[in-house]
Amino acid sequence: MGDNSMTTHTGGAVDARAFATHKHEGQKYGEKPYTVHLAAVRDVLLSVGVLDDEPLGIAAWLHDTVEDTSTTREEIEVRFGADVASLVWAVTGVGKNRKERNANAYEKIRAYPLAATLKLADRIANVEASANVPDKLAMYRKEWPSFRDALAGNGHPALWERLRKALGVM
Repeated sequence: MGDNSMTTHTGGAVDARAFATHKHEGQKYGEKPYTVHLAAVRDVLLSVGVLDDEPLGIAAWLHDTVEDTSTTREEIEVRFGADVASLVWAVTGVGKNRKERNANAYEKIRAYPLAATLKLADRIANVEASANVPDKLAMYRKEWPSFRDALAGNGHPALWERLRKALGVM
C-alpha cells in the first residue's frame, strides 16, 4: 500500500481494535487483558445505537491509546482521521495527578461535546467493572459531583441514567 504518511487513511473499527490490541499489549485491566475494558466501552456505545464504524465506535477502541501508550494524537489522525483523533484527544487527560488529568479532559470535552458520550461510556465501563471493588467504586462516587458538573448537558441522556444507576446516585 505504500507510505501512509502523506495521506489520511481512515481505518475502521476492525483496524482500530487490532491497533489498540497491539498498542495495549501486555497491559492489564485488573486481572484481564486491557482490551476487555476497550470492548466494554464499545458495548456501552452500541447499547445506545452508536455504530462500530462511526467515529465514536472507532474511538471506543482507541480512547486510551494516547494516554496509556506511546501513541500520538497525530498517529491516530493519520490512521483513523481527524474526527476520531479529536475524540481520543478530548478524553485524554494530561496532568501530574488524577485530579489534574480529569480537569484537563473535562475542559477539552466541553470544547468538543461529542466526546462527552465517549467519556460517559468509558466511565460506565469503569464503574460497572468496579461493582465488586469497593475502593474503586468509592473513588468514582467521590468524583461524581465534579464529573456531573463538568459535563452536564453533554453526552447521550441514556448514558447519564445508566451511570447514575451504576453509581447508586439519583
